[in-house]
Amino acid sequence: MTHETEQGHRLDPIRMGALLKDVPGKWVALRGDEIVEARDTFDQVVIALHERGIKDATIIRAPAETESELVGLG
Repeated sequence: MTHETEQGHRLDPIRMGALLKDVPGKWVALRGDEIVEARDTFDQVVIALHERGIKDATIIRAPAETESELVGLG
């Protein structure tokens, strides 16, 4: 499913599972559908992004295969 912004830009969904499968348990910085940095800790990712001058990345943690999934509370 493709979405369009108010400015007319096309947004394709990001396939997170496929994108994160090679970095289980890592903190990951994303730009669109590209991993720009992957490190063991959040702080390491922030420092690496700062050193590279990257200010427009989203940081998330890729779950490890052994971790349980938390869908919701209650």
